[in-house]
Amino acid sequence: MSHDLVVLGTDPSGDDAPRPGAHDLLAEAETVFAFPQAESTALFYAEAWRVEPVTPRDAVARIGAWAAGPDGAAVLLVEGDPAGDAALGAVLDGLARTAPALRARVAEGSRVAPPHRSPLIG
Repeated sequence: MSHDLVVLGTDPSGDDAPRPGAHDLLAEAETVFAFPQAESTALFYAEAWRVEPVTPRDAVARIGAWAAGPDGAAVLLVEGDPAGDAALGAVLDGLARTAPALRARVAEGSRVAPPHRSPLIG
């Protein structure tokens, strides 16, 4: 089985244009998991039926359950820079222990703008 999870951050300031590739990752994901602060951004870019709100407390169990199903690709959207998110680090550690076949990676430099900016403006 092949399950890929890509972690994306948001650009809370809205100063930067969305990074190339971030929108493609969201469009191609069958499921978009979103931490609470990033849920509105996820809903701006993905249909509501593909967005699964998760908290750092339940993310390991919910993403792990997804990874136990059919092959697929998902995105985990977090607020701000993923590198500075301690809760995300704990989630990724938990997934490494409970779902070792899941390929999780943080997409370096890929961020999406929150809904106050249009993805078509550039």
